[in-house]
Amino acid sequence: MTSNEILMLAVGLFTGAQLMNLMHAVWVSRDARRSAVEAQAALKRAAGDHFLNGFRLYRLGVASVVPAPGDPHPAEPLEASVRDFELKLWDAADRFEDAARRDGLL
Repeated sequence: MTSNEILMLAVGLFTGAQLMNLMHAVWVSRDARRSAVEAQAALKRAAGDHFLNGFRLYRLGVASVVPAPGDPHPAEPLEASVRDFELKLWDAADRFEDAARRDGLL
């Protein structure tokens, strides 16, 4: 081998090594980018799971109020008091009308 061929071999090996180093750097960069995107997606997924699990814990922690058979519905006493008030108003209106008829005003 001549010195020129030996020099070309050395330059070729050096150039090949540098190109392989550059290719590995590109591959590592792509892997890092993919890993960052996957980590971001996993973080969002974990935050969403944590948020929804909070609702699950809240639903488990809050005892649902189930009325026993025979207990009135919570709106029934209010409805009854409104009906009672309405009947009292109609009774008062009837008394006024009766009084007005007795006095000859109607």
